[in-house]
Amino acid sequence: MRLPTLCATMLLAAMLPQRALAAIFVCPGAGGALQTSDHLTADCMLHGGRELNPDGSVRRVILSPQQQAAADARQHAERRDAQRQLDALREQRALLTRYPDAQRLDAAERDDLRTPQALIANARQSLHDLAAERTRLLQDAQFYPDGHYPPDLRNRFEANALLRRQQQQLIAGQQQVIAQTHAQYAALRQRMQPLWARTAAAAASAAR
Repeated sequence: MRLPTLCATMLLAAMLPQRALAAIFVCPGAGGALQTSDHLTADCMLHGGRELNPDGSVRRVILSPQQQAAADARQHAERRDAQRQLDALREQRALLTRYPDAQRLDAAERDDLRTPQALIANARQSLHDLAAERTRLLQDAQFYPDGHYPPDLRNRFEANALLRRQQQQLIAGQQQVIAQTHAQYAALRQRMQPLWARTAAAAASAAR
């Protein structure tokens, strides 16, 4: 507030009856000039302003609808950022509890790889058995050089081929799982490095 206006406001406060000193409102009018009143006016609600104590100090700031909306938006953004930071800290603590060091993370990765590796090993054994069965089928097929196999032999060939395709698809799928697991743990390991370093530094500082 400009000095002449403040002085005029304080002079008005001194001239008002004691009952009216509880509220002095200073707000810009329609033309922008400051208006002083003993009650909350429509201009105050529309343009914002200040409510003063009898000594001229500010009791509260009156926000216009636009100012209130901007303040609400800032508060919402601040609360959202604070919540994000809190969530990040909680996640970091949870990760450090689960993976306190690199050895624990490596062990977890090995555990997650056991199932796909076992499935691949079983599938490869099945392929080995199916290859042996196909060899026997080919030996039986020698008795039919014209290729007109009996239904049973033809069905066994088809079943063998189908099973081999299924096992090959299983191996390919589990190899993708293994690759994804390696990638996930590599990203997690990179994320954990600064957390481990910070924890080690804090422990070293506490031990001094």
